[in-house]
Amino acid sequence: MNYKPNKIDWRIGDIVIHDANAKEGIMLMKVIIVEPIGITTQYIDKEKYGDQYYLNSKKYLHDPKGFGFKTKPGDKQ
Repeated sequence: MNYKPNKIDWRIGDIVIHDANAKEGIMLMKVIIVEPIGITTQYIDKEKYGDQYYLNSKKYLHDPKGFGFKTKPGDKQ
């Protein structure tokens, strides 16, 4: 883990960035599913990443605003 664990309870549609990813716009992800076992995300840039989904622990999914992005939790993109 590179940053303090996230404590935000993400909702479907929120925009996040993974702890281990480069902090670049191409790495932004959208929350697709929220379940007790984890949070399913998908990269916003489907042209590069396709329709792949990723199951993550909430502690690894950070608010992009903390890395200088103008997006915030709840923004739809």
